[in-house]
Amino acid sequence: MHQEIIAVSTSDGPMAIHCYLPSKQAKTPLPAVILLQEAFGVNAHIKRYCERITKLGYAVFAPELFHRNGQGIEFGYTEFPKILPLLSQLTNANMAEDLKVTYNFIISQTTVDNKNIAAWGFCMGGFASILAACEIPIKTALSFYGGGLVKSRANIGFSPLINRLESVQCPLLLVFGGLDAGIPKEDTDALETRLISLGKPHKVVIYPEAGHGFCCEDRSAYHESSAEAAWLCASQWLNEQFI
Repeated sequence: MHQEIIAVSTSDGPMAIHCYLPSKQAKTPLPAVILLQEAFGVNAHIKRYCERITKLGYAVFAPELFHRNGQGIEFGYTEFPKILPLLSQLTNANMAEDLKVTYNFIISQTTVDNKNIAAWGFCMGGFASILAACEIPIKTALSFYGGGLVKSRANIGFSPLINRLESVQCPLLLVFGGLDAGIPKEDTDALETRLISLGKPHKVVIYPEAGHGFCCEDRSAYHESSAEAAWLCASQWLNEQFI
């Protein structure tokens, strides 16, 4: 596996993108995944997922969405109060620009199949992946427990997307934990109802025994069986979308 960090330009300064390529590249261009961070940064959890997805044969690119506040920003899972000032400043417009810059960087790579690019995000990144489906011409978007999609949240700079779903340009996979207090069933039902009314291809999967952040083995919320089931679901989804 080849890994490097590339700095790209945005209107607010440089943004680091963590780039992962399989060590034995296929003769044809590779499908790619934009992997979008939790609020805790492009940390060990996100990097493990980058490596895991790369082993499936994909090129993976993880942009640092907090680049306006510095490079290499990470927080521990007990440090959420420290993250709030950054979240209060991060807007839909900021993320949309970062997604477009990342996409343009990816399609400039000769190793990547421009027609087979997905966005996959966790928590805050799950929100960003749905925004990506609205903003850039990707093949599919995967949102794992994406927060803030339905209702506004105090001290959060980005705003709900439920009334922007008509702009979605690709099939969506939305994964949630049934015990996630921050994303109640009424919110997941509202998302699905809206997507159905718009005729947008999608799949909603809820793991009843899992809470928020259940895919991260570094969090107390980690639920192994649900995490592995979600990984299998996502892997199969990507295979189906990239045919």
